[in-house]
Amino acid sequence: MAKLIFKIEKAGEMGRSGIEVIVFDNKRIYKKTTESTDNLLSTLDTLLKRSKIKLESVKDIKIKVHKEAGLTSQRIIKAIAKALSFEL
Repeated sequence: MAKLIFKIEKAGEMGRSGIEVIVFDNKRIYKKTTESTDNLLSTLDTLLKRSKIKLESVKDIKIKVHKEAGLTSQRIIKAIAKALSFEL
């Protein structure tokens, strides 16, 4: 069973929050950070390919939000997590 965590970081000067995507199973942890939500899905795809974890095997999705994270980033991440959970 694999898990997926989106960590939304504090918003920078331009109001954008970096997002750390973490994928892990029982053996390994894979992490990658993207500076904006524009590249989020490609970052997730890269991590899943590198870890050789299929999206179907992800059974738990969590979102961790810094208290000063950008509101738009939070909404986009929540929408993506909700869409991915329909696949679970």
